[in-house]
Amino acid sequence: MRVLHRDRFFGDSIRFRSNESVVKELLLLKARARAEGGQIAVFFIDDNFAINVKRTKSLLRDIIAANAQVHWVAQISANLLRDEELVDLIAAAGGKWIFIEMESIDPANLADVKKGFNKPGEYAVVLDRLAQRNVFAITSFIFGMDNDAPGVAERTLKEIRSWPAGLPIFGLLTPLPATPLYKRLEAAGRLTRPKHWQEFIPFAMAHTPLKMSIDEAHNEVRIGWANSYSPETIERAVDSLNHKPLGYRINILIARLCFRGIYFPQMGRFAWAKTILENRRTILKLIRQGFGAGLDATVPSIATEPVPEQTH
Repeated sequence: MRVLHRDRFFGDSIRFRSNESVVKELLLLKARARAEGGQIAVFFIDDNFAINVKRTKSLLRDIIAANAQVHWVAQISANLLRDEELVDLIAAAGGKWIFIEMESIDPANLADVKKGFNKPGEYAVVLDRLAQRNVFAITSFIFGMDNDAPGVAERTLKEIRSWPAGLPIFGLLTPLPATPLYKRLEAAGRLTRPKHWQEFIPFAMAHTPLKMSIDEAHNEVRIGWANSYSPETIERAVDSLNHKPLGYRINILIARLCFRGIYFPQMGRFAWAKTILENRRTILKLIRQGFGAGLDATVPSIATEPVPEQTH
C-alpha cells in the first residue's frame, strides 16, 4: 500500500506502509468479519498498487504467509500485469478485481496522454492471464480524446467483446486545473466550461473535442454504457462463466447490475425493480442452476437417467 502526494504541502514523493502494518490490519478485518458472521472486501486506494513491483510482491507473499487473505480490489497498470509471477501472487493473496485504466484502444490517444506504456495489442493477453486465475478486470475508457471520432464507442466495444467478462466503464476526457492538458486547451480556446469543477455535471464535456462535437462525445459514452450493461450483454457475460462454479456467475451478475448504476440512475425501489425485471431471464437461469446444483449433490451417482429440468 502506498501514498502518493503531488502537491506543495506533502511534497512529490511516494511513501509506503510497512508490510507488517498492512498484514496486521487485514488480519483484524478478517477476524471481525468472522466474529460478526459477515463478509469483508478491501479496496487498496493506491493510484497504482504495483508501482514498485518488488515491494508489492513482498507484501503479497507476507499476506499469504500470514493467512491474511481477504477479497480485495486494487488499481494496477496493464503493463505491470505482464509479470506472471505478480499475477500468481495477486490471486493467491486474495485479489478478485483489478482496476485497469486502459483509457483508449488507440495508440495515438495513449501517446497524447503520456500513457504510451499501455499497449492495446496486449490488453487481451493481460485480461486472459487474470481470468485464468479467477481475477477479473474493471476496465476504464475515456472518450473525447483528440484522435477520437464518431464510432469510437463501437470500435472499443468490439475489442471488449473479445475479452473475458469484466466490468467496463466509460467517461469523458476532463481537463483538470493546472494540468498541461488544461493549459493546452485553454491556449487553443477549446474550453467551454473553464470553471467546470465549480459546477460538477457528471458525464459532461468541459471542452470541444477535436474530431467530433460535444454532443457526439456524449453519445459515444451513452453507447458504451448502454451496450455494456444491456440485459443481453449481462446475460452473455454470465453465460461466459458457465465453466466456473455458480458463485462466479452470481458475482459477475451482481457486479454488472451495480456498476450499471454508475451511469443509469437506479437509486429507488422502482428503478431497481425495473432493472431486475429487465434481467429476469439471467436471474431465473441462475436460480435454476442453483437448484440444479443442489439436486445434483443429492442424486446418487448410480443414476443413469437425466433429471428433467424444473420449469417452475
